[in-house]
Amino acid sequence: MKSGHHTRWLLAGFAFGAVALPFLVYMTGVELLGPYGGGGPGAFYADFAADLARLRPAAWTLLLGPAGLILVWRMLAAYAWSDEKQ
Repeated sequence: MKSGHHTRWLLAGFAFGAVALPFLVYMTGVELLGPYGGGGPGAFYADFAADLARLRPAAWTLLLGPAGLILVWRMLAAYAWSDEKQ
């Protein structure tokens, strides 16, 4: 496979971690715990961005988690397929 294919998967993981996953966390929190104390989804994203700037581990895990999972999956798949070829 071409490296561009791998790059697209990683970029998709970063995009999911930056846009979709924080929204899903926000919605889950609203459903389970009630309204977000800081306001609506926009305030949650602003707090998320501020936590990224403050280097808070939870925010960085939320951002990098999907890309990290994709990276691990791709490495495991490459390892499994390399054994089949030998």
